[in-house]
Amino acid sequence: MRLVAVVQPTYKGLNKRFSAYCPDIPGCMAHEATAEKALEALRATVTHQIHAREELGLESIKNYCKVEVLEIEPQRKPQNDGLFRPLKAVR
Repeated sequence: MRLVAVVQPTYKGLNKRFSAYCPDIPGCMAHEATAEKALEALRATVTHQIHAREELGLESIKNYCKVEVLEIEPQRKPQNDGLFRPLKAVR
């Protein structure tokens, strides 16, 4: 089974840690000191969730999420398309 896993840095004060979660399984997440450890812990949590659902006779987990990478070209000059008012300097 292939599921999407999102890994992101999290900060508590000056301490950097990593969170990993699986959007196809709400509430299924892990927090660790490194990205690799967070993924490892998430893998164990997902495996546990899959087996628990099977034992309870619940529907198996489906992969609904997909990953797309957006490529955005930075604009040299900001453009105002009328949706935002220009900022005014505070004096």
